[in-house]
Amino acid sequence: MMTKATLLLSALTLCCCIASLQAFPRERCMCIQTISSMPVRVIKRIEVIPISGYCRRTEIIVTRRNGSQVCVNPAANWVYVLISNLKS
Repeated sequence: MMTKATLLLSALTLCCCIASLQAFPRERCMCIQTISSMPVRVIKRIEVIPISGYCRRTEIIVTRRNGSQVCVNPAANWVYVLISNLKS
């Protein structure tokens, strides 16, 4: 059976770990601005980043054929259609 001191030490360690995760997040949202339209023919790659503890929105990052990356609005109709087509 755990003693009170061991239990207290475990609780204190857990609190410190949780506090350090909140104080120094490792990641954050990658998309500050999004665009709503883009020609589909210039898209080379699509990366969908789901909601996580670090970012509370779904992010979609498109890599263009020239290598540049841009964030697109996940609520845009063409993005929804494109991702639906890729899934099927």
